Amino acid sequence: MKGAIFKSIFNNHLKQQLHTDKWQYKSSLVYSEITSGILKGFCFDSSAYGNDIFDLTAFVCPLYVPKSYLGLSFGDTLRPPNKRQRWDYDAAQVEQLSQQLAAVMNQAEKKFLSRINNAADFYKYYRWDKKNTFRYFEAVAYSLAYSGSKRADKELKNLLAYIRKNEDLSGQHVSQTYNNTERLLWSDDRKAVLDEWEQYTRTELKI
Repeated sequence: MKGAIFKSIFNNHLKQQLHTDKWQYKSSLVYSEITSGILKGFCFDSSAYGNDIFDLTAFVCPLYVPKSYLGLSFGDTLRPPNKRQRWDYDAAQVEQLSQQLAAVMNQAEKKFLSRINNAADFYKYYRWDKKNTFRYFEAVAYSLAYSGSKRADKELKNLLAYIRKNEDLSGQHVSQTYNNTERLLWSDDRKAVLDEWEQYTRTELKI
């Protein structure tokens, strides 16, 4: 699906049915004002299965983890009420579609997105998943550092140990995360480093 269709659905039908008016649309993303380094919202993603098929994901993204793309690892895929895997667009049924979209988006806002408003919230929500992958551990450890917790030193050191034990340091992404973590751990001004990375990510995402 073309981004113009998603934009039209949001502006002409969906926006009025969401529970709050804080949402804005840009480049297939519906997101709220960025606070405390956290971007959160919904991603409309065109599907390779057909021109009128798309996916919808509710996500949170810690922008202080430097990225050149929007990752959806921290999110939930929202399914249509007919239990199908993906959503179908029909121009003749756009009002019904927008009502269904609003229902699942409002539910995700209530049960998921509203629980993560800052780095400390992100840490609490995802800390038990940190050993899923080094990317999860990275986001959790950096969130603790962003929140200013005294436990950040230990968590950053644990991340370095986890990478050394479980990952191949010759890989570009792994080595970059390792080097970033060392920089953050030994920095005299961690907030400045995290702010620098947040600005980098925002620039890359154009938000």
